[in-house]
Amino acid sequence: MNLPNRIARKIATTIAMFLFATLLLFASHAEAQNSNRKIRVKPNAIAAKIGTAIAWQTSFEKARELSTESGKPIFWYPPRLPRTFMDRKKEIDRYMRAGLFSDQSIVASINEHYIPLMAIPDEKQAEAYNLKPFEFVEPGFLVIAPDGSKSMMLDRITTMNSKWIASFLKPASEQSEVDPMVTKARERFVAGDYSEVISMPDSKLVEVELLRAMAMFRSNQHELAYKKFADVGTAFPNHPLGWKAAAEGQGFGPFVRGFETFRQLPAAAYDAGRKSVGSAAPAGVYSESDMWCRGIEYLLSMQHENGSFRDSDYDYGGTDGLPNVHVAVTSIAAMALLESLERPECNDQRERIRAAIDAASVYVANDLNLNPKDSDEIFWAYLYRLRLFNRLQKKNSDSMPEIAKCLASLEGIQTAGGDWYHEYKNPFVTASALWAMSESKSLGAKVSASAVEAGSAALKKCRYVNGAYSYSAARSNQTFADKEARPRQVVGAAGRGPLCEGALYVWDQSTDDLLLESLNKSLADHDDMAKALKYDDHTASYNYGGFFYWYCMQARSETILKVADRDQRTHLAGEQRKIIMAVPELDGCFVDSHEIGRCYGTAMALLCLTDCERATKAAPEN
Repeated sequence: MNLPNRIARKIATTIAMFLFATLLLFASHAEAQNSNRKIRVKPNAIAAKIGTAIAWQTSFEKARELSTESGKPIFWYPPRLPRTFMDRKKEIDRYMRAGLFSDQSIVASINEHYIPLMAIPDEKQAEAYNLKPFEFVEPGFLVIAPDGSKSMMLDRITTMNSKWIASFLKPASEQSEVDPMVTKARERFVAGDYSEVISMPDSKLVEVELLRAMAMFRSNQHELAYKKFADVGTAFPNHPLGWKAAAEGQGFGPFVRGFETFRQLPAAAYDAGRKSVGSAAPAGVYSESDMWCRGIEYLLSMQHENGSFRDSDYDYGGTDGLPNVHVAVTSIAAMALLESLERPECNDQRERIRAAIDAASVYVANDLNLNPKDSDEIFWAYLYRLRLFNRLQKKNSDSMPEIAKCLASLEGIQTAGGDWYHEYKNPFVTASALWAMSESKSLGAKVSASAVEAGSAALKKCRYVNGAYSYSAARSNQTFADKEARPRQVVGAAGRGPLCEGALYVWDQSTDDLLLESLNKSLADHDDMAKALKYDDHTASYNYGGFFYWYCMQARSETILKVADRDQRTHLAGEQRKIIMAVPELDGCFVDSHEIGRCYGTAMALLCLTDCERATKAAPEN
């Protein structure tokens, strides 16, 4: 049975089998809402202890005094900065506490060799040590010498690895003896032999039991893993790893959120932070083939039993939007998995990849996994599941019924003025809708001509004469087509420029010259967009948020595919590929913000690499 038929049959049978049970489940919850309320996890009594094994000082002045007296440097962890824009400050702080600050070797090292300080800098300290937004991006830490000078700083930690962080610290002088069972569990887990870890004899060793829960999670037994994490926390309520387990069991630990890796890394990867920025891999550590292998393995290990990818917690518009975010991210991850089927380096995983695509397709096709009343993120769910089924159809599938359904959903939320909206009406979501609809039409789907006409007209109103696009949609009585965008607006629009110009181009509403102009401007002003990478908010009003980085990168990659001139297309693809190859994490995966998650970042990066490779073909994609 080929992949498409398997998916279609599985969608039909799964929805039929579980419809009644799912309806009962939804009936037991409050009715779906359109609310700005953010419901975030409150740590239980055990999980609340994360990070407290380190003897933190809370006063900078007291830490300086102790440092001067003892001759020990200060290990300063600022949980946040003054005037920071970072959205999920508490969540990022918890990743550090339940991750690096729960590791026994790191705890021992900091307590023995440093004066530990956990404090938010005041304005004077922030100025003295350059602890300012965008200069220091949370989470991170710095080391202050006894004379008050800064001897080391590491920020932008979006992938946590204890061995990597330990390399920046003085090792504890007394190393406790490690039980042979712990050694074996560590070795098997790092090697990816998760079934061996799970099947190890029950023990009274907290690290073995924690690794068992982690192995369950990486084996896609997520519900069982969450229960095991909670049980470990209950069994070891006075141990730092028990506290970590409790945090993971509540769903806010760095491991279950995908930010903590215990994988075997190349030796050169441990120079991250010395030869790179933050947890980014130093240049040249990973080939493109390596990134595919590691990225796909990571995605496969993060998929939930029901087929979803749930590591994203982007709830800017309210927690009620998370179901739609999860459908969108699941669709994007499935698109990357689908492309990996054509990669020879993924041959050994082919059956597992097919099964993962099947499960993800079933999940996103089921409307019961959406919150249709949410007006903030519903667009992304409708958009990306349409793009997934478009891609499946391109792979010779029978996805036309799903495409028709997805088109109807997408067209159904278009505003009377022709715009689409994500939290607010804006040109970039309108452009995304037009891209997807053009793709569907090329596959033979029936697309509403009036929806395209209205959407194109709305998008044109947002274009300034010098090629920039506004951040928000133009009002009904407003147009930017006769105005010059200010220089700051031009720079801020560089990321969304190719997306918007490309959307008009695919509907024959733009020209080759304008398309090339948008791409060249985007690459010329890439540094402004790069500043947002790993930042969970906007760099400035109407500019980029970290969550826009891969969205804009993927749009740029797709637009490059449309360039008619082969030499120009090849050159642009080469420049784009250089940017992508320079930003993998120390484990070969990708991220743009803590909120959207590493599954999203990794999948988007792989899709960009796919488009760059296709762009070198003899003819543009139509």
